[in-house]
Amino acid sequence: MNFLNIFFSALLLGFALTPRAQSFKVDQNLISTPITDSTNFSLLNSRLGSRFTFSLFNQNQSMQSGSLGFDMDEQVGLLIGLTVNNKSYCFRTTRLPRNTSYLKNQMLRFGPASMEITGETPEGIKVNFTLISSFTASKDLNDTAAIKTQIFPGFYMQIRVANESQINIDCKLKVALAKTPVKSFNFMNLEPIKPENTEQILFFKDNAHLNNKLALAALKPAAKGAFNEDGFGGLVYEFSLAQQATKEVSQIYATHNDSTIIEDKRINLPLKFYYTKYWKNIGAVIKYAQESYEQNINLTQKFEDSLMGRGLTREEKWALALTFHTDLANTFFLTDKHNEPSFYVSEGRFKHLSTVDVAHETEVNAIFSPWRLKLQLNQWTNYIAKKEVHIPPNATQNKPGYQQGMTAAEYGPYLYHDVGDLPFISETANYNYGPHMAVEENTSFVLLLYWYWKISKDDVFVKSMLGTVDVLLQSVINRDTNGNGIADKAYGWTTYDANEALKLSPDNTFLGAKQLSAYAVAAEMFRALSNKEKHTSFDDSKKGVVDGEGTGYKNSGVAVNNEALRNKQALHFENHARLILSTLKKAQQKYGFIPVSLDESFPKWKQRSVVIGEGLFLPGLAGSKSPLLYQLSTVLKKDYATTYQQSITDYGIKLTTGEGTTWFSKTIVADAVASQWYGINHSSAPYIYNWNKNSPYAYNDGLLNKGEVWIGYWYPRGISILSYWLLKDPSRK
Repeated sequence: MNFLNIFFSALLLGFALTPRAQSFKVDQNLISTPITDSTNFSLLNSRLGSRFTFSLFNQNQSMQSGSLGFDMDEQVGLLIGLTVNNKSYCFRTTRLPRNTSYLKNQMLRFGPASMEITGETPEGIKVNFTLISSFTASKDLNDTAAIKTQIFPGFYMQIRVANESQINIDCKLKVALAKTPVKSFNFMNLEPIKPENTEQILFFKDNAHLNNKLALAALKPAAKGAFNEDGFGGLVYEFSLAQQATKEVSQIYATHNDSTIIEDKRINLPLKFYYTKYWKNIGAVIKYAQESYEQNINLTQKFEDSLMGRGLTREEKWALALTFHTDLANTFFLTDKHNEPSFYVSEGRFKHLSTVDVAHETEVNAIFSPWRLKLQLNQWTNYIAKKEVHIPPNATQNKPGYQQGMTAAEYGPYLYHDVGDLPFISETANYNYGPHMAVEENTSFVLLLYWYWKISKDDVFVKSMLGTVDVLLQSVINRDTNGNGIADKAYGWTTYDANEALKLSPDNTFLGAKQLSAYAVAAEMFRALSNKEKHTSFDDSKKGVVDGEGTGYKNSGVAVNNEALRNKQALHFENHARLILSTLKKAQQKYGFIPVSLDESFPKWKQRSVVIGEGLFLPGLAGSKSPLLYQLSTVLKKDYATTYQQSITDYGIKLTTGEGTTWFSKTIVADAVASQWYGINHSSAPYIYNWNKNSPYAYNDGLLNKGEVWIGYWYPRGISILSYWLLKDPSRK
């Protein structure tokens, strides 16, 4: 049993239920952020695939909320207000209500699935507000209980009041939105709140859709009732606290959106959120959240403790928690009228969907939900360029005309880059030349398929993809026209589009190492997943048998033995991997290091790069023992340390020595490769923390140079830092 099997079994065992839910505890050793007038930090809070947000935007002293994600939510104040002895206080999650002061010493801590804000009154009353986005691991879509925990469109809120003063006190606690309550059945009618009411649920208009509602409901204990005053609608609690006593109240904040989320133009069908399969209205969501409260809190606590408890530095834990939030906020989990599921990862502010580019790093997170990667791999095969096509302008989508599938007819098919634009899943994104990254996208697909195979053991699905793998990799081989194994024609560019050397280099050694890695893991899949059973021959001598139909066809039931074919394919790709390995060794001998390009006529060919070994990333996390990959790592290790030293700046590790760009997610990948394959340990987390600790854009993935910010905010791919956590797993040893 390899470490991934051990890890996943232990993970699921560790998430077994405990008898009752406790107060959710955010690790107090996590880095805290003071919340003051000068705090600009933002934190995306969302639900997996449901796009339901409740994000902290401290710069606006508000939460951003809505059922269609951070692109379409609205600013709304969240009042967590405490009145003691006729003095009122609240958190900085809203503009100050009248006659109210902000709690003192407000601090923010957050884990992967939680956000905690603490504060205190001058009298020594401490208040703790915790928002929980429930999460646990699930292996496949048949794991219904775990899937529901992951995706139901609701947040849990816990507020704890502790009397650390020297007197007994009487308290009034208000939990409210800066919105007016409306009727549950009609957004046009306001909901009058009667005095002395005992209401436990309030509904609010969701601006994401005409008929959608947001709901705030008491869980435990019951609220005294509801209120609507001074622009706030919510729940009120009254209680007394003796000295050193504590009171905790819990709520659910929920939504339900059954409208069309995306129009899939390929299949000409509307897609809705997958959660509508389980819950038909907001009432059903609230009922589930109430009934599953203890289970979901316990599962989430165990999940978060597992991620925060393993040997990471404080900056690494902070970055992992931040990027987990960002990944959740960029996911779409949808279904059509035929109950066919789809999963998309959005490219942050760029609003492209399902890019292999993004998913190469992002899908490290599939360790907790392998099904999400399976759905994406299956979807991407719908977008393979097989011929050159002219796409006319589209005024409706504001797209110019462009050529699509360039060079596919000559060299072979390749996967498109940046598949899909919101709100349409169109064939390609809005480029006027067509997305053309033939070599990298094809190799990324193979590496992701290998990663999925190792974390899921889903032999059946991976077998079904091996024919596609053969076609995609042969297409890559065809693009090597000078015989050194590295693609030099029709390779397009790479994902490193902010770095000219990595983006445009002919005979690009980064692509060469990624090709080699893909060839090696493909060979492993071909050999392991061939059909070795002896085939029962059809008896076509019998009368009435036509085209294989008849008795022989009905009784065969055995897949065609293709072991010899798969071994032939494996050897073919291994030979091309060896060719690239030989080329890289010769370059190292010639130059003393491996330059970005082997074409000396390319102006920036002599730059060095820490990311050349990126192709080793997923195989390393999956525990690959491939001799070819170990030989590659031996070659790359020789000049890695020197290259790293030449790449250090005060704002990050440069992608190449001659240009200023850094992308934290990519240097994280380089860190993981160095740790796994070279025995060299570095961490990009301090740079991530220093750049993002007061960012108004949640996770921001890097800089173009010291003086120029790259506006890649809300980007999900920083979740690659999860690799640090995987590499510290004891079962690897």
